[in-house]
Amino acid sequence: MKHDTDAGFFSGFYASRRTFIKLSALGAMAAAGTPAMARHLARFDGLAPHGAGNRLPGRIVFCHDPALGGHEPVIDRDQVEATIHNGVRLLTQLDDTGEAFASLFPGLHAASTIAIKVNTLGPTYTRPEVVRGVVSGLSLMLGGSYDVSHVIVFDNHDITRFAYAQEDFCFGSACPTLTGDNDAVGSGEFPYGQYELSRTLLDCDYLINIPVLKSHNNALNQISVALKNHYGSCTPSSLCGDIPGMLALNNHASIKDRTCLVVTDCLRGTFTGGPNALPQRWDLYPEQTPNTLLVSTDPVTNDYWARDTINAQRTAASYAEKPCPWIEEAAAAPFELGVGDPSQMTLVTADPVIPGDDPDPPPPAPRHLALSPNTPNPFRDGTTLHFQLAIAGEAAIQIVDLRGRVVRRVAHGSYAAEPSTVPWDGKDDAGRKVPTGVYVVRLQTGSQVRRRLLTVMR
Repeated sequence: MKHDTDAGFFSGFYASRRTFIKLSALGAMAAAGTPAMARHLARFDGLAPHGAGNRLPGRIVFCHDPALGGHEPVIDRDQVEATIHNGVRLLTQLDDTGEAFASLFPGLHAASTIAIKVNTLGPTYTRPEVVRGVVSGLSLMLGGSYDVSHVIVFDNHDITRFAYAQEDFCFGSACPTLTGDNDAVGSGEFPYGQYELSRTLLDCDYLINIPVLKSHNNALNQISVALKNHYGSCTPSSLCGDIPGMLALNNHASIKDRTCLVVTDCLRGTFTGGPNALPQRWDLYPEQTPNTLLVSTDPVTNDYWARDTINAQRTAASYAEKPCPWIEEAAAAPFELGVGDPSQMTLVTADPVIPGDDPDPPPPAPRHLALSPNTPNPFRDGTTLHFQLAIAGEAAIQIVDLRGRVVRRVAHGSYAAEPSTVPWDGKDDAGRKVPTGVYVVRLQTGSQVRRRLLTVMR
């Protein structure tokens, strides 16, 4: 196995349109307010959140799109915004973006205050484009009347050094507060030992956590994502490696019960090295950076899949996996910060969006080779692959692992130009069950190729 070292950001990227599958089986959330929200209330019955803020425990939306521009010198702000809005709509199953955001904040009113915790430690940091996309969604709440001047974006580092300019976050005449002061000294609230909690969190009505995907070289922490992002929410911020301290901090009511949205910035990321590592080259992605946003209300589920993402790249690069058992510990009593059991999670992956398009347009009749989402996904023992050829002819379908190796030759034959399906039993060519993980469905006819991702969960 390799040893962890800091690595520089690889600049020789190439763009490649790569879509992710979309799951339709996403439960709706309990939210009062508009009739549209009330229609979804019944489908949320019986799903008890772990905290008042975690409205959809165990649910997470993966939004991957090379058009986000994480591999480019300039990230596409409009594409990021459209992707975040789509992610929140998929998370809540509400068609209207403003209603979808508002449904995550129970009891929201015009003067409600929302704190947004970012991570601006080191050269791999929460991008301002991601934060702006969230703030723009907030501005659409309450029929577009929510005043984002009640929003405060904060860290315990000078965020202005990372291209955070207030004018970029203004909607209408309203602008949020941007600060590098976590306002913790003198708050009088000590969730753990000597560590004093930020007054920003004590005073806000709701909290949004926007971490960045990155590795850490501390033997105990090992990754720095949603739960660890709150090291910057207390003073001193020297909890690194103190797992009981991290969990106690996140278990404080001002964090646990107020966290209503978690959006992890995986546009760029690190999988080896410490907090000062530059964004690194990810060979698992054609554009060689994750170009992904994770959208959830559950910090534990978020960190589970962040760890999985990091470990998939580490395995591909011959590094040892990072176990990070504190993720499962965070899910268990006495903390119960979220869902850490993948069998209790709902994973939704979103197709790329086009800014300005109808958020839910009717699917067009395919004029080209089409590979649709498989169902179910994720799955344990079997799934159905859906596709349609533009013209009748020969087609081959294979399952490929993330290293590019053919796992299973599912089908090879003649198909009509109409919707077609083939089953896959989750086994390789030798008849063995493939292990838990993410795989690629590869459909080829002539010179045309389509790919989608699917997830096996044993």
